[in-house]
Amino acid sequence: MLVSFFLLLFSLFAPASEGAGTNTITWVNPTTYRDALGIPGTLRSTVETRLYYSLDGISWKQFASAYGGGETWTGVLPVEEGTVAYYAATATIPVDGIESGLSAPLIYPVAADGGSSSAGEVTVVVGSGQDTYVDLGAGINTNYSSTPLVRTYVWPDNNVANRGFLKWDISSVPTGAQVTRASLRLYYAEEVVGGGDDVIPVRAAKVIGVNPDIGRATWNSPDAINAWVGGGGGNLAEPESIVNVGKTHGWVEWNVTNMTKEWVDAPLSNFGVAIDAGGRIDSNRYFASFEYPDPGLRPQLVVTYDPEPVPVAATYTVSVANVGDTFLNIGGFAGTNYSSEPLIRTYTWPAYHVANRGFIRWDLSVIPAGATVTSANLWLYYVAEDSGGGDNAYMVTVSKLTGVRPDPALATWNTYDGVFPWPGGQDGGEGAMTLPESYAAVGKSHQWVSWNVTELVREWIADPEKNYVMVVDGDESASCDSNRHFASGEYPDAVLRPQLQITYELGR
Repeated sequence: MLVSFFLLLFSLFAPASEGAGTNTITWVNPTTYRDALGIPGTLRSTVETRLYYSLDGISWKQFASAYGGGETWTGVLPVEEGTVAYYAATATIPVDGIESGLSAPLIYPVAADGGSSSAGEVTVVVGSGQDTYVDLGAGINTNYSSTPLVRTYVWPDNNVANRGFLKWDISSVPTGAQVTRASLRLYYAEEVVGGGDDVIPVRAAKVIGVNPDIGRATWNSPDAINAWVGGGGGNLAEPESIVNVGKTHGWVEWNVTNMTKEWVDAPLSNFGVAIDAGGRIDSNRYFASFEYPDPGLRPQLVVTYDPEPVPVAATYTVSVANVGDTFLNIGGFAGTNYSSEPLIRTYTWPAYHVANRGFIRWDLSVIPAGATVTSANLWLYYVAEDSGGGDNAYMVTVSKLTGVRPDPALATWNTYDGVFPWPGGQDGGEGAMTLPESYAAVGKSHQWVSWNVTELVREWIADPEKNYVMVVDGDESASCDSNRHFASGEYPDAVLRPQLQITYELGR
């Protein structure tokens, strides 16, 4: 087990009785391991705390230690009086011999604005979190969260073979803070076989649709129970930042402001960030992880925020009404409407070809004019499958339609209203569908599945005339007869029927 992160609390930075220039620092030692299990009292009394300082929040040096579970240190600070520096701590239980990551750093002396990087802003270095990487090769079912490196690797050409995942505790950023910028900082420490290409693009993307268990995730599964596709590649948003990394070991920085804003505003959406690389076969870059021997080189999330609260706005979350759903069926049933069925079916037949797709229409009139939609999620309950469901992981996407408004009570594979053909012909509406707005890799455990459809709902709120239907599509990359069926608006248990949950604000 790994020692958990902990918060370093400065209770006093003033000359103490021991002598001029002497300062006292106090802190709180951890009481749980990173997996939330309690540290026995007999071990807590042995904790060694190591104190570090930095002049730039990047390079760290140890300047003191406290033993025997102590939570205070008194002495002369390692920098000149009045010089701004960052201070943080780690914890080690001697019998375990594992040093925790750095605590969230604090700045001393604190400026009048609370330690600002510019007027009204505060910058903190978040050093508390977890990481791992997943491996397409021999380690396809192995978890690497205890290794000292987060690996990115390409094999064969332009194909991700190692992907890293990092998840951060951002509780040091106050509720209501307005994030102005955030940077992911990783130390490029190693490579193998020369690293491949001289320069490779390394991408940082937000994890969506599934919350991976960092201590259990593998290439095949986010949690050693459910399945995901392509080492989690199917559960990533578009890359938020791409950095070309050469072969000089050192710090690499990605701009992750947008995803950090979302995590601060909606902590439950904090599923972490993934990094992976492109390039020719065997191109690779390895970064120091939270388990790296030198704590000064471990991952950092540098967040700058305005501590002033966001202007007061009333926040509401509602589940809007489903005003009609159906699914379409290719082949001998291409002329049949299924709006009275208890299931929304997604099916692949033959291999790599969608044979069933679902349509849902929502009544958004309950969202008042002028509302600012902050999040919207489609929830469907995966309730059944045919013949075992086929593939262990099945990618279900959500898209919108353009150019045609189908009638769920009449639509078929061949027509959008029982009479007129789809714009693309008898194709189940495929020709009118946009690229997917959201993805979810669905395993074989019957449960709720969610898709982030915030942008889609925002468009419909801004222009209600474009609110045609939401398309829940089968997996065109799956093998023949792979399928997942969801409870529809006609499902006998009303609690399991489709839900569209929208959170919005008024008065901003």
